[in-house]
Amino acid sequence: MTRQNIAIGTVANDGTGDTLRSAGSKINENFVEIYQRIGGDSDVLSSQVSFEDSAIVFEGALTDAHETRLTAVNPTADRQVQIPNAGGIIVLDTATQSLTNKTITAPTISSPKITTAINDTNGNELIKLTSVASAINELTIANAAVSNNPQLNATGGDTDVNVNINAKGIGSVEVSKIALEAVEISADGNASQSATYIICNKGTALAVGLPDGTTTGEYKIFTNKGAGAATITPTSFGTNTSFAIALNEGAQCIWDGSNWFLVGNQSVTTVA
Repeated sequence: MTRQNIAIGTVANDGTGDTLRSAGSKINENFVEIYQRIGGDSDVLSSQVSFEDSAIVFEGALTDAHETRLTAVNPTADRQVQIPNAGGIIVLDTATQSLTNKTITAPTISSPKITTAINDTNGNELIKLTSVASAINELTIANAAVSNNPQLNATGGDTDVNVNINAKGIGSVEVSKIALEAVEISADGNASQSATYIICNKGTALAVGLPDGTTTGEYKIFTNKGAGAATITPTSFGTNTSFAIALNEGAQCIWDGSNWFLVGNQSVTTVA
């Protein structure tokens, strides 16, 4: 209903205004519409919704003092907030809420908790996640700038952390191309325990110590590009003590959990 104005005439008591009855009727009808809008009833105003100069106030139960205020921050431009044509609960920035069937475009997520899986666009499982109670070790993925390699690293609370990649059943782990981290040694000393490929390079005889392995099945590969023979002495070497490789020759060992064993080494020049 459009607001009804009471005609008050041109001057006081000139007889051109509304009669008292007509004026009272307009007053009543205006108030009825206001009551219906605010209270939903033409006789009683809402006891839980009210207006302030800068907010709409929603009272809680009449027996408590809690209330919710709907306010708007002073805008710096014209704004539009749309309430969707659907049922549900409004999402709040700091409240704990469960969201269903939401598409989020280009989000920045600091520390998400993914309980079971990451799915593809068809809803099929792409990556499944399994949690371990009191976990302290994890994988860290890092991207890279031009001419550098992205990385998948074991990190966490332990000093030394292995990474396991397991196929299912009798399946295999297939790698398109593999390269081993290499460390060059040109002075007497121990071979690196963190690298698989050891490059020996000394102009004279080179003495290399080989500490015990850390994981059963661990490999060590040695090549010698130095003029002097490289003699490798493992800490644990079964019934032997050491082996030597000459210039431009190589050898490989595998750790069985207790000792290093030479495997497929036609290039070993001496075994003591």
